[in-house]
Amino acid sequence: MKIIIVGLGGIGSWVVQALCPFLAFSGKSWSLVLVDGDEYEERNHSRQAFDSLGFKTEVQASWVARKYAQILVRPITQYISADGTEDTYPIAEAISSGDIVFSCVDNHKTRKMIADHCAKLRDIMLISGGNDYTDGNIQVFVRSAGENKTCTLEKYHEEIAQPRDKAPYELSCEELASSSPQLIFANLMAATLMLNAFYAYEQKKLDWQKPEVYFDILANAATPRTRK
Repeated sequence: MKIIIVGLGGIGSWVVQALCPFLAFSGKSWSLVLVDGDEYEERNHSRQAFDSLGFKTEVQASWVARKYAQILVRPITQYISADGTEDTYPIAEAISSGDIVFSCVDNHKTRKMIADHCAKLRDIMLISGGNDYTDGNIQVFVRSAGENKTCTLEKYHEEIAQPRDKAPYELSCEELASSSPQLIFANLMAATLMLNAFYAYEQKKLDWQKPEVYFDILANAATPRTRK
């Protein structure tokens, strides 16, 4: 059973930290693939979970290997792209039918690329999360035996259907260094709701009619949305 986590920043780093104890003691055999081309820097300490500097995938994979030897972990220290280039990793080699995918990326172009690829697979569980400073949402997309059990990520989101931003591998060094401010509590909320969706799916209790949840930490509220 394979889980792929794409993006190991403000959301993805916390997903790794909370997911691995569950996987290690679940009584099942799991493999974990970590995908990100970025590095942890000192400035990331205010909202991301890591214990050393360096490439995010290698730092997290080292932590998992030390703490949870039961989990087979593989780092991919590249950004993913649709076809793969000299500097990127092809999405088809990272994500296969039957996988469970946590999309923790911070741009709509990559989010749509992951969603489009998953929509072509026979069986897939995709959990996508994102946030602004104090609010955000998570979405779930499931295919089983070649049929969509939930709506696609972009059906109710024009910003995903027609992304106007860039993928990380398209950004200059200056653009990569410049990012919108983020709050650790919003990151944690997104990660928690994504993990909740994973557990509901594992327990076969996921509500197909409510695959999206909005949250607002100032209102201390998380609201599921009916999507058909």
